[in-house]
Amino acid sequence: MQSVIGGAYNGKRKFVKESLKDLENQRIFFFEGEIPDGPFTKGDYVIVGHFEKMVPQYEGLSEDEIVEQMMAKLLKLDEVTNLICICTDIGRGIVPLSKEERHLRDTCGRLYQQLFEKSEKVIRVWYGIPEVLKGDHCRLIKS
Repeated sequence: MQSVIGGAYNGKRKFVKESLKDLENQRIFFFEGEIPDGPFTKGDYVIVGHFEKMVPQYEGLSEDEIVEQMMAKLLKLDEVTNLICICTDIGRGIVPLSKEERHLRDTCGRLYQQLFEKSEKVIRVWYGIPEVLKGDHCRLIKS
């Protein structure tokens, strides 16, 4: 699993698309706001984004329960394909006023911590500039 994080409209998807443009004979799938079930192969690249749109779908669950369920789905998907997670940083130190927005921010933060722990590579894209936070280079294609 590989993860790319950055603020909204900071170039995360453009970076991922540019990084994968030279792939030949591999299928690339983009999913926004959902974690797909498949079927996929180990040669496929599956890109999942907009986790902040998924969290509200788990209404009534605690932050830990949501993270546990989402991570289980992501780890299962990572076993059968090349998974790239695109994460939008919605915190940046600002505490939302509403309880619902705080729950969303906190849950995404907890999810991202676990995602990044499990990811072999983490890249932050800030205004189009990639920075490696974990791993040895900015390349997303597996050799």
